[in-house]
Amino acid sequence: MTHDYTSLVACKNNFLVGTAKLAKKHGVKNTVAVCPVEHDLAYTETEGKSWIDVRHEVELSALNENKHLTILNTDLVYSDQPTHLIHYIAQKVAAGSIPAPFLSEAAFKPISADDVASAVAHKLLNPGHGHFALRGNKEYSIK
Repeated sequence: MTHDYTSLVACKNNFLVGTAKLAKKHGVKNTVAVCPVEHDLAYTETEGKSWIDVRHEVELSALNENKHLTILNTDLVYSDQPTHLIHYIAQKVAAGSIPAPFLSEAAFKPISADDVASAVAHKLLNPGHGHFALRGNKEYSIK
């Protein structure tokens, strides 16, 4: 399972935990969730916690709900096909306004969609439980 959101929203968190619970309830022996890291306008309305803290808590909750769940967190994903992120950045550049989070010193380690697909296939063939980061081997920033 995956999602195509680019901002942290409550429904994505609910989707992850709910899917983990339903997979357990129905006896699914291997569930792989691909959860992209949001680099754009990620935020939380939870006072005193960053969006990173909230995301981590939700992912731990999902893992605790289902011992047959693997979570793969990706960095930016690229391919030879257009993506929402590229369209979004192109529109912002054309309008002369790139969001501050992209202009920060944030570093990215983009990974190819083919490598993400290979990681998912590996986890489907080799069931397990855990939380893994999928990153490329070169670091970049928007600057």
